[in-house]
Amino acid sequence: MNACERRLRRELSGLARTERGRALLQLSLRGVSRGEHELTAGCWVDRGVAGCLFQHAYWQGVAEGVFSDEGRPGDWIGSFVGSSGYGQVIRTIEAFDRLARDHHADVKRRRILPDRIEVRRNEWRETVERILVETLAQTEGLSGARDERVVTPG
Repeated sequence: MNACERRLRRELSGLARTERGRALLQLSLRGVSRGEHELTAGCWVDRGVAGCLFQHAYWQGVAEGVFSDEGRPGDWIGSFVGSSGYGQVIRTIEAFDRLARDHHADVKRRRILPDRIEVRRNEWRETVERILVETLAQTEGLSGARDERVVTPG
């Protein structure tokens, strides 16, 4: 396990230790596992066909009636996990971004424009699902939240 993955796991564990943070991660895992949208990294969004972990949580939450389909992402995340949880989400997004860029992406150098970073999406999805399942399993019972709807990929 590299330093980027250790940092991500720390951030995810922090979220998973609160009831709402844990619920957010479970929504994310269910959304990613459904496979309706591609998974990007960090806070990257690709024209509505792909999104980061927390975009998947939003899409899944809308599908399950947890969130209404309106507003800005920061609004629904903040109202769901609270102000202290929002900071944890931002740190988690940064950790996802770093892990993807450093270990699960190809960089195409360009002379004039910024380099193009392309995440190896199948590999990235498998990594994210594995880390989420392991984090939720390792923190089970620490938040007082019930884990009735945790899914495993596959």
